[in-house]
Amino acid sequence: MLRDELFEAISELPVIDVHSHINRDHMQATGLDQVMFYHMQMYPSRAAGTPEDRMWPEQRNIAAGLPYEEFLRAWPKTKHSGFGWMLRTILRDLYGFEKELTVETLPELREVVDARRTDADWPKQVFEKCNLSRLCSSVLDVAPLEPDAWQPPISFTVEDAPSSGKQDFLNWKRRLAEIGRLIGRVCANVDDLREATATFYDRYDRHIADGGVVVSWLGGEADLTPASDATVNRAIAEVRDGGDETPERRRLLEAAYTRAICDAIRGRARVFQFCYGTQYVTRSPLHSHPIAKAAPQFAQTFPYLLGEYPDLHFNLLNGFEPDEPVWSAMVQGYGNISLANFWWQCFYPTVMHRGWARRLDMVPLSRLIGFFSDGWCVDYVYGRLTMVRRTLANVLAERIERGYADRQDALEVARTILFDTPHEIFLPDADI
Repeated sequence: MLRDELFEAISELPVIDVHSHINRDHMQATGLDQVMFYHMQMYPSRAAGTPEDRMWPEQRNIAAGLPYEEFLRAWPKTKHSGFGWMLRTILRDLYGFEKELTVETLPELREVVDARRTDADWPKQVFEKCNLSRLCSSVLDVAPLEPDAWQPPISFTVEDAPSSGKQDFLNWKRRLAEIGRLIGRVCANVDDLREATATFYDRYDRHIADGGVVVSWLGGEADLTPASDATVNRAIAEVRDGGDETPERRRLLEAAYTRAICDAIRGRARVFQFCYGTQYVTRSPLHSHPIAKAAPQFAQTFPYLLGEYPDLHFNLLNGFEPDEPVWSAMVQGYGNISLANFWWQCFYPTVMHRGWARRLDMVPLSRLIGFFSDGWCVDYVYGRLTMVRRTLANVLAERIERGYADRQDALEVARTILFDTPHEIFLPDADI
């Protein structure tokens, strides 16, 4: 079939991964737990009946010690999903394991995964299987490479911020206190906020200069319509002194915080890669799944930011599907924004398919980036890349069948968004 032929051809194309969390010192999975209990597998497993206290014992942030029997009890109800397909693809393609996942087959699977866990050549083999030309990672604390060692094709990004808008239940009074500690005094006004944010990024100055990319998770409640310093100062004072955190105050503070980041990295970073649209809303259950959530004004007022910082390139990882039409139209009007692949609740085959169908109709290829893994080990770089390639093949096959492209057009599109555009935006000086 056409889509299968395109998938095979796209799988031969080089790729740049513009966002990951790969530790260069240990790129492969630490064991079967990390492959099986990937966080995007665990949420549906819990929804299918796996007990919360068995999944994250002792309030750990990483699934650990979960009996495989518990996971496998839920597996028949989740293996049909996008991430269920991805797990089966990883086990089949990387480990040659094609049997059904059961208690009886686990010893065999554990043996093949453990054999790779200590194989120093395994990451290189996976990179080559992926045709991965370069990977951008946020893990900076790595050991120097030996002169005669394999030089993994990894570039570094700075993914950190003085506070975060990803948890709705962390109020701004607490966040202002955290920010104030950076300058050793109470954060009393917007100038203090700017100073604290600049102080925070000073510690990363060398890394920003080396990689040119800063990454941050932004709260989707911000209203970026320009507001005076006096207006923001009143909101800071009211929240700091115990006043209600009204939606209006929250939107003002999120916007001021976002601008403080832009001010701090301006002149240092080339690219500000931001993600939004996925929020942790409640404190419980212990590991509540973040939902797709953003206020309409975030995307609708973002052009103010593009106009204020024309020297900064903004790269979007979108987790909020309803705003896709706004972002696609925005790229047509502004020269300093690009759209990367999809994030969190948007990273499912059906959602990506709709997104790419729209983007390829509306957005020039010079502003589209086809892949980021968000991966913590090379297994999930491979799995997520395979899903992206399959989705692109399906979208491009549909365009051919509807008369909007031919096979050569489709492959040129794939090559451009998977390699050429990320190379130009993220790594313009790199000889890849």
